[in-house]
Amino acid sequence: MNIESNKPLYLQVEADIRNSILQKKYRSGQKLPTENELSEQYNVSKITIRKAMSNLAKDGLVQKVQGKGTFISYKKDKVLLNRSRGFQDSLNDYGHSSKHKILNISLLTANDDIASKLKIAKGTSMFFLERLIWEDVSPIAIDRIYLPEKDFPDFMKHIAEDKSFYQILQENYGITPAKSVLEINGIIATKELSELLQCNMGDPLFYIEKIGYQKNEQPIHYSITTVRCDRVSYHVSTDNITVMDEKIIK
Repeated sequence: MNIESNKPLYLQVEADIRNSILQKKYRSGQKLPTENELSEQYNVSKITIRKAMSNLAKDGLVQKVQGKGTFISYKKDKVLLNRSRGFQDSLNDYGHSSKHKILNISLLTANDDIASKLKIAKGTSMFFLERLIWEDVSPIAIDRIYLPEKDFPDFMKHIAEDKSFYQILQENYGITPAKSVLEINGIIATKELSELLQCNMGDPLFYIEKIGYQKNEQPIHYSITTVRCDRVSYHVSTDNITVMDEKIIK
């Protein structure tokens, strides 16, 4: 710190930490050093550190969690629901690096629920793909995908950790979903989910069921995506109000 500067020390500390965050020296979700450690690092009082942190918190750059410390806040990305695309593709739009770890890929038979959603016979052989999706350096979602084996021969051979699911459909099968229907609910993180997503047990999560369709209204796949609520918000825009909508409003 420059003690000869006319700029108050807490503003100098704030500016230095702010620059470190913007330059990604600190990662999103990373725990900051304690007040004592920052006080020693900058050779200032703890009151000065508290003032700096208060300003950073007001700007949404840090968040204090009672009993745990102060963390770099995530800036939520807006995922638009008006476009039929994969979750990983949405992350890439915001300049994030994304990758996924394959947790499970196997064959199973369609139960009543999946058969109904995909308009196929119960007992049809299905591919099941489960992936952990990362945003930059942190896990953000778990994706579980079901699709009929007969429609996607050699699907297992095409799975790669650097390719999105929709990229595989396009490149290997010439399929681009024409539309998707989503149902979004909320759940809380269980012990298993919290360990995979590196969040706390009981944290809120989005639970998104999705069916992708071809132009002829034939379902392509059914998926369940579990997403951290603190990292993403979902947005939808509406255009014209239909006659039925007007009746509901009235």
